[in-house]
Amino acid sequence: MSGSNYRSNRSTKGKNSKVIASLNKHIKNKELLSLYLFFGEEKFLIDYYVNEIKKIAAGLDTNGLNVVIFENKVDINDIIDACNTFPVFSDKKLVLVKNSQLFARGGKSDSDSSDNKSQQILKDYFAEIPGTSCLVFVENNVDKRLSIYKQVEKYGLAAEFNRLGPEELVPWVIKGFQTFKKSVSLEAAQYLVAISEPDMYTLRNEILKISTYADSKDQISPDDIKLLVTPTVKSVIFDLLDAVAQKNIPKALKLLDDMIAIKEPEQKILSMLSKQTGELLKLKTLLKKGADSKDINFYFKGKHPYALKIMTQQVRMMEEDYLRNLLKACVEAETNYKKGLIDVRLALEVLLSKIAG
Repeated sequence: MSGSNYRSNRSTKGKNSKVIASLNKHIKNKELLSLYLFFGEEKFLIDYYVNEIKKIAAGLDTNGLNVVIFENKVDINDIIDACNTFPVFSDKKLVLVKNSQLFARGGKSDSDSSDNKSQQILKDYFAEIPGTSCLVFVENNVDKRLSIYKQVEKYGLAAEFNRLGPEELVPWVIKGFQTFKKSVSLEAAQYLVAISEPDMYTLRNEILKISTYADSKDQISPDDIKLLVTPTVKSVIFDLLDAVAQKNIPKALKLLDDMIAIKEPEQKILSMLSKQTGELLKLKTLLKKGADSKDINFYFKGKHPYALKIMTQQVRMMEEDYLRNLLKACVEAETNYKKGLIDVRLALEVLLSKIAG
């Protein structure tokens, strides 16, 4: 499953969205610049674009003499030498540099935008990269204030790949299932995105697994996803709060065991339970005041529509005072744990026991 249906990151605003659009144009027209810098949280998209550039620059020889890779601690003279060396039986070569730290600040004050010696040498070289080479940096740590970064913008292209929002991930998931000749309902795709981390590699693996195990089915339903998807703390929190809304303590404790079984730290479970309870109380208050969907979306910016749908169903089963008491109990449990007065697992069990009443 590729990222070929990804064409622009609408969740990024202004300048970066134009940069991504330019990059897509380079790929489509097979007209590469000599210099690229890729960074950001979404590693799937970074890998996708690196591979597309590799195919254009090196053709079928993606692992041969016309692809030179440097990683971690890098001698800039080696980078320059690689760029200055002509490709072998090809018009272009790819010089790929990963996590060099050449775009990170090296112990300077936050207000200092100057570069160190290595950065200065490389920065001056950017204007001289031969047309036979394509130099691509993939970095974990990038300081946009450094002049070396600005030099990339001048002579090449710097692209930041942020995590995509639900409005982009849901259609991507639907197309992902289609590559396995599976249809998936909008609700099922929304559910998968809502309960998963917003990471395209994670989602791709879930799509592959679901499609494989549901091999005899053409249509993937929400029940298929609930049955086959790897449990996450987000997915179990949904079910846990359903049990809380129903005051079903045995089920809540069972779900707590499920979260611990998938090796989620109890501290994280407690924190997420407190956060989600606070959001339920906020939603309950808004609905009580007659807020419409536009108002609710304003106060829950970035919240997945499917998650809001589940939250709305949950708050309709809970009174406002019950939610306030639940949130108070969550805060007390967190405080007692942080003060060392109680073990975190016991704090969770006491919390879940309290909400029975």
